Amino acid sequence: MTDTNRVDVAVIGCGTTGLALARLLELEGLSVAVIDRGRMPMARPRATHLDDETMRAFQTLGLEHLEKSFSLVGTYRHYDAKWRVIMAMDMNRGITEQGWQSDYMFHQPDFEAVLRGYAHEYPAARTYFGWEVRALAEEPDGVLVTLQETATSVEERIEASYVVGCDGANSSVRTLMGCTQIDHHATHRSLIVDIVPFVEKNRLPGRDSWIQGAIRNPLTLVPIAEPRLRFELLLREDDDAREFERTDKAYEVVAPWFKPFEYRLLRCDVYEWRSLTATPWRVGRVLLAGDAAHTMPPHLGQGMCSGIRDATALAWKLGRVVRGESDDALLDTYETERRPHVTTYTTLAAELANRIETLEAPEEEPPVFAAQALRPRLGPGVRDQDGEAAGTLSPQPRTGDGQLLDDVVGYRFAVVADPAVLAATAPETTVLLDELGVRTVAADADGLRDWLSELGAGAVLVRPDRYLFGAAEDAAGLDALVARLRSGLRPVEVTATAGVSGT
Repeated sequence: MTDTNRVDVAVIGCGTTGLALARLLELEGLSVAVIDRGRMPMARPRATHLDDETMRAFQTLGLEHLEKSFSLVGTYRHYDAKWRVIMAMDMNRGITEQGWQSDYMFHQPDFEAVLRGYAHEYPAARTYFGWEVRALAEEPDGVLVTLQETATSVEERIEASYVVGCDGANSSVRTLMGCTQIDHHATHRSLIVDIVPFVEKNRLPGRDSWIQGAIRNPLTLVPIAEPRLRFELLLREDDDAREFERTDKAYEVVAPWFKPFEYRLLRCDVYEWRSLTATPWRVGRVLLAGDAAHTMPPHLGQGMCSGIRDATALAWKLGRVVRGESDDALLDTYETERRPHVTTYTTLAAELANRIETLEAPEEEPPVFAAQALRPRLGPGVRDQDGEAAGTLSPQPRTGDGQLLDDVVGYRFAVVADPAVLAATAPETTVLLDELGVRTVAADADGLRDWLSELGAGAVLVRPDRYLFGAAEDAAGLDALVARLRSGLRPVEVTATAGVSGT
């Protein structure tokens, strides 16, 4: 192989997870091959929702300018067959401790267009839009990836130090790895009908969304990114998908609100929501992320968000390993940390999905209650194992000059500390922070001081994916915490893992 055909990481699949990972690998300074069978971004949206944590990741990705095109959310209601309210939850929590609105609806094709553009402009990226992966073969120092352009059948081979399969629920990379899948028993099919109305209708609930369950085909209405609306009809096991995908069915679903000439039909197809988790997520130099690793029903709106978390958790580890700063075994912590975290969302989403068909109304209409953020803790990995705050999501206060914390720190480790604690740290700690590329931020603004006060800490150590490595009370505690970080980033034992090959 010539050097021109060698890259640090090959990312297979350019949905939200793959494109986010490619962008973060760019921020890590790695060379990347970005591969997707689609020449163009898919025109129809698949993912539609993002939360405040994911918006914070968008900020890091350089997508914050798109926020002005996002739409906010309202109240989410569950109805029974007689349109009696089962549950009403206000989803709009305003600007949260993450520095952004709690929830948005966005247009996925715009996201993909921007990140494909970033990949094209990055000098160390090779883009293969309209190419399929035909084979993976692991070699002693990399993975040989055989590609074929779908339009011409031209083949090309590239060699990557690592490969990440972000190629969705039907992942071919996962198949080549020989993974098994855990079934969370919440597989459902839905007819998805997306429209753009040409007229305004007072009967529609603004930014509110709802599900009517306990009927033959439970119906969901979701105002997605304005002016688009999404209708979802849950299919039963004996329903024929071909009958539901006819245009007449779409007109029938939308008829209570719009006449067929009052909107543009964007989408009318049956999609199968699966609830599966792959095992393992890593085989040798090949890893999985996003829907290739885990899928869930849409009822929490966390499918895409979980894939973005995979990308932010994996990219910095790949960066350290490729640059020779950490042992290859660091990559094993990707699954140990992320699997328990995403399983929290998957099991709850599966439970909600399985309830929809049999909703029963209470005797009295329940009050509207405020949504609460679900913030799972990371599993064991690169975090202070004994610290109470370790593995939890950090907030994003503003610094003394008014900037959001992540804009000051970048995609890297950071210490946020009381100025007195920073001044009293040992000289060797200061040297070590510099060697590890850790950005230090003095807690000289109210938001930063309040954060430390709530934790009862004088300093916190934040990972590039914004989760806490740990907290320390004083300078001596910070010295010890940084030493433990160095140990965590340079594992002593090397775990042997089987290789992967396939055609």
